[in-house]
Amino acid sequence: MKKSYQALLAATLGCALALPVLAADPAPAATEKASAELKAVLTQHHEALNKQDIKALMALYADNPNVALMGTGSGEFWKGKAAIEETYKHFFETFKAGSLTHNCPEMAGGEEGNDAWFMASCIMKDSDPSGQAREFELNVSAVLKKEKAGWRVQALHTSNLAEDAGPPSEDDAEPAAPASAATPTPEAAPKKAP
Repeated sequence: MKKSYQALLAATLGCALALPVLAADPAPAATEKASAELKAVLTQHHEALNKQDIKALMALYADNPNVALMGTGSGEFWKGKAAIEETYKHFFETFKAGSLTHNCPEMAGGEEGNDAWFMASCIMKDSDPSGQAREFELNVSAVLKKEKAGWRVQALHTSNLAEDAGPPSEDDAEPAAPASAATPTPEAAPKKAP
């Protein structure tokens, strides 16, 4: 009987030690393919944004009522396609169509089955409505789901630090405007280019 316990223990330990190898990350080719697909979604988003193509932007979102978009500040949280579409339309008012460029050198992401995620740090350039060139850094993260048409955004979060102004001084006569008074946009106002 002692030998059967030893055999059972050896088999159990063998399986336990083998599981990490079996559960290891997918082959590099599969990871690269997933990474390329996720990068393509981010690129499609930025290109549609540049063209101010609301139809193309909304086509990137998953086909369900629970999609969401979040910006940087308090109150910048939109749920459902109608609210997200309206937000993009307001954002279009803040830059000239065709002036937006993006470079996202840092990106991480992954997929498991029909779910995926990515995070990217991007350098964005555009022109405000008056033609003034601007440059700003933008962090983007998303949760995606696989649909018949490919990866679609379930939730998108964008944020950038507009400026490091610090807390207001006690000498300031007027209090800062509440966050709800800000124009609803997916990102805070970009910094002007030097």
